[in-house]
Amino acid sequence: MMSYRSITVCLLLALAFIVGPFSFTVDARIKSERGGRSWRAGSEGANFTLTNQDGRAFQLSDLRGRVVLLFFGYTSCPDACPTTLSKLAKVYKLLGPERDRVVTLFVSVDPGRDTPRVLKDYLRYFRVNALGLTGTKEEIDRVVAQYGARYEIEKADSAAGYHINHSTDLYLIDQKGEVAQRFKYEGGTKELADAVRRLIG
Repeated sequence: MMSYRSITVCLLLALAFIVGPFSFTVDARIKSERGGRSWRAGSEGANFTLTNQDGRAFQLSDLRGRVVLLFFGYTSCPDACPTTLSKLAKVYKLLGPERDRVVTLFVSVDPGRDTPRVLKDYLRYFRVNALGLTGTKEEIDRVVAQYGARYEIEKADSAAGYHINHSTDLYLIDQKGEVAQRFKYEGGTKELADAVRRLIG
């Protein structure tokens, strides 16, 4: 018998494919909400340390030499997160043999519910070379600030007791750990696949 989480993910996957193709809109400027710092494509990305889906310490520098796609979300997200992961699966398909040179990092903003095991089980539903990351709230907040992202926890009448509003941008990080581009949530996958190919060379 399928669990409630399994049924929910399956339904979300079906919805994602009904929505159809979308495109990411490029925004090369990334601004941190702390101190108003900003930088442009080609600036040095900040290293960070979190816990991966296997319960081990992870640093962004572990992926030097590989292209990284990073975004923030949580496994109970009802729309943006499963849709983004489903559409990233299409990007990986477009990349063909080059797909193995790209790693997706899914940074949870819900450490209370998204344990490493929960993240690992969730990401298995998507055909994406993805690694789930979590940590303490303080650790996650530092990474969120580094990338100029944001999230807000709101109380809800649901069984979960709360839901999370969060930014949906996707960050393309090059082989040196530098932020190359930021892509908005809306719109087609070809633009993103082309940007990844340019980095791979």
